[in-house]
Amino acid sequence: MATRGGAKKRKCPEAELDAGATLPASEQPEAGEGPDQISNLPSDVLRRIVSLLPTKDGARTQSLSTRWRDLFRSAPLNLGVDLRREEEPAPSSLVSRILADHQAPCRRLSLTWYGYKSDFVSPLLNRWLQSPALNGLAEFDLWQNRKENGKEYWRVPREDPYMLPLSVLRFWPTLRILSIKCTGYMIHFPSTGAEAGDVHFPHLKQLTIKGVVIAEGVLHGVLAGCPMLESLVLSELDGVRGVRINSSTLMRLGVSSGLRDKPEGILQEVIIEDAPLLEKLFLSGLDDDVSVRVLCAPKLDFLGSLPEGFTKAKLESVVLQRIVAISPMSVVRSVKVLVLRLSPPSADAAIDFMTFFPCLEKLYVLLYRAGALKKARYHFPLDLECLELHLRKVVLINYQGTVKDINFARFFLSNAKVLEHMEYATRREKKCDSKWIADQHRNLQLDKRASQGAQFCFKGDSYFSDDIHIGHIHDLTVADPFDRSLCQCHNIDFL
Repeated sequence: MATRGGAKKRKCPEAELDAGATLPASEQPEAGEGPDQISNLPSDVLRRIVSLLPTKDGARTQSLSTRWRDLFRSAPLNLGVDLRREEEPAPSSLVSRILADHQAPCRRLSLTWYGYKSDFVSPLLNRWLQSPALNGLAEFDLWQNRKENGKEYWRVPREDPYMLPLSVLRFWPTLRILSIKCTGYMIHFPSTGAEAGDVHFPHLKQLTIKGVVIAEGVLHGVLAGCPMLESLVLSELDGVRGVRINSSTLMRLGVSSGLRDKPEGILQEVIIEDAPLLEKLFLSGLDDDVSVRVLCAPKLDFLGSLPEGFTKAKLESVVLQRIVAISPMSVVRSVKVLVLRLSPPSADAAIDFMTFFPCLEKLYVLLYRAGALKKARYHFPLDLECLELHLRKVVLINYQGTVKDINFARFFLSNAKVLEHMEYATRREKKCDSKWIADQHRNLQLDKRASQGAQFCFKGDSYFSDDIHIGHIHDLTVADPFDRSLCQCHNIDFL
């Protein structure tokens, strides 16, 4: 077992400073070093800072001075724990000692374990969850993972899933963030009281349920008990065939279909009946057989990714059936970012979607090359509002420089008059060398672009797929969750 914390103590020569105090002349900092202004902040502010740090970093602040040592001990605990099968903890484990000795309650508990059988983890986790230090817990993240750094651990058989301890239920009145994720394993979500409507998360704002066995009635009971929910991720659920969303607070929704080896339990229908504040809808792993219907979401500005082979006609008749933003001319002006999967890449298909979403500002297209192109229906030049006034960024994912790719890219280059940035993301990193890039510049005829100020970027392996990182879905400060230019995510926590 390893905790993401627990730095060793060391003596520190610095003396503790009171607010407004200065160092003696003999102890003034060297040239180029400024005074320690952070330590002069009020203790409550410093405790807040320490509580936001990972356990390991928070513990290290104890080495700064005696004041910081006391601050860590009295700050709300941010406890991150990794359990590995080869590191079986003793009964008097480090985690148990931390929970027993820390002077302040735990604000966040993040637990990740690899390769354990449920008969080992269950009593250990249950003992921790009953600790008084977790009273009032605000964030709980439980992740059961079968892989780490390419190493695959023992897999829990489908017939022997891990039952989430009922002690989790005691946190429902205080939780603000709840994340239960499973990669290759199966966790049973407790059904106690959920179907009867007795489950209430009065303060919960973020909810992630991934790779979990949960009854459809239980899921709807949980969602009904979240009056403050802002972001929701439902991924690879076992036992849920249909989801209905009714929420006056929900702003972001991510949905991924279930396990293909158990078709009777995979997600087949998503209906957003009433979500007046919903801004972003993320769809991953959904094919043409999954029904997605949006009945009321007037603020929807991000949509993707639409399944391969999806058409404008189906989008209008099946997906956005009665969305408030649809005008009598059958257009949706609220959507600003769209993610598509096209096979083969077709300018006609792109035009259809840009006609339906005339205010698109960013377009991401995952390119496939199966099938033959149909005869073009549109003639150029075009008078399309999206191309004339709005479209500023285009990203072509899995671009390989084939004739189909080049013709598709040139359509945007020739017609997008306010284009500012176009990115060509190839998965073949070795191919993305200077010679290949020079060839693409020549073949694309970049000097003939409609927007002379447009910038171009060729990247190797910048997008593995059109998957969305779960952290990006929940981060309400990120305007475009699919934009990975500032992404610092290093794990595989995808929708």
